[in-house]
Amino acid sequence: MDKKDLSNLEDQIMSTVSNALKAIDFANLKKDINNKTEDTLNQVKSKFNGYSEKYMRLNKKAKNDISKYISKRPAGSMSGILYILFGISGCLIYGSSVLIFIIFKILFGIIGSNILFVSAFLLLVVSIGLLLRGITLRKRVKRFKKYVRFIEDNNYFLIKDLAKFAKEKESFVVKDLSKMIDLGMFLEGHIDEEKTYFMLNDEVYNDYLNLQKQQIAKETNNEKLNEEIENIEKNEVESTIKIGRNYIEQIKNIRNELSKEEIAVKLDKLGNISNQILIQVEKNPNKIQEVNKFINHYLPITIKLINSYKDINNQLVQGENIENAKIEIEKSIDLINSAFENLLDDLYEDVVLDISTDISVLKTLFKQEGLTEDDFKK
Repeated sequence: MDKKDLSNLEDQIMSTVSNALKAIDFANLKKDINNKTEDTLNQVKSKFNGYSEKYMRLNKKAKNDISKYISKRPAGSMSGILYILFGISGCLIYGSSVLIFIIFKILFGIIGSNILFVSAFLLLVVSIGLLLRGITLRKRVKRFKKYVRFIEDNNYFLIKDLAKFAKEKESFVVKDLSKMIDLGMFLEGHIDEEKTYFMLNDEVYNDYLNLQKQQIAKETNNEKLNEEIENIEKNEVESTIKIGRNYIEQIKNIRNELSKEEIAVKLDKLGNISNQILIQVEKNPNKIQEVNKFINHYLPITIKLINSYKDINNQLVQGENIENAKIEIEKSIDLINSAFENLLDDLYEDVVLDISTDISVLKTLFKQEGLTEDDFKK
């Protein structure tokens, strides 16, 4: 009986033991419900038998489906045995010949024909090679059977899980599976590009490829969407800054018309602060949301106020109401400048945080290197 028959016999024994254990469980179940009425027992037995038969059919179908993709005669099953037999025979024959030549050389100082000795030695080397080749093939067949036991009824699995089961390195298992696929041991086997999954048949592999295509298409669409969003945000920033620049230009023009008035200094400050805010937004476009209200709400109101100031300032008669209005507008400009300064300060918050972080890192590095003042004092 060869090793294949022994393996099949072992599988049959394990199957018989498993069925026997199941039968014991069934018998215990029958004993537990034995006190029920006969009709109820018959119903339970009928339903259970129906379920058991259905399960066995499904299980058998699953195993048959898996077996379609597994070679019944894996490469190396017979050739490995033949290599081993020829290798052992050659080692015995040619090894003995070489040994005899050596003994004759030691005892009698003669070695006979050098050609025969060299030929016997070379044939011995070839025989050893055949033996090692046969052992390698048989080991691969043994690993193949172990892999098949791991697969059970799974159409795909993680290679790292198989490596743990086989107690081999993951990289070795990947190469081993690839070789087995090339040799037709797994009739429709596939390994994914990342060398992570093994797929047993073409159907699962095609599903994997389709999923990959969908994923690539999704990523491409996401990239396009992100580009569109970036373009929209970029256009929004450019548009907002353009509007802001226009308002600042209006402030400068009004300031020039009011150059002799006290408010001119306040307008210079307003223009400078507004310009600094726009510069920060240009450097950090992500800050656009923080200054939207500044550009779209505060600046227009400010322009309206200083235009009103210009109009009433041009009146020939400067009555009490006009003077009071001018004073209120000047106070408002002071308030606006203060608010804009706070906004500008907030825009520098991240910059200040980065500077503080850099300083802390430098202090830590200097302390580690012993370059601080305290270290020099010691």
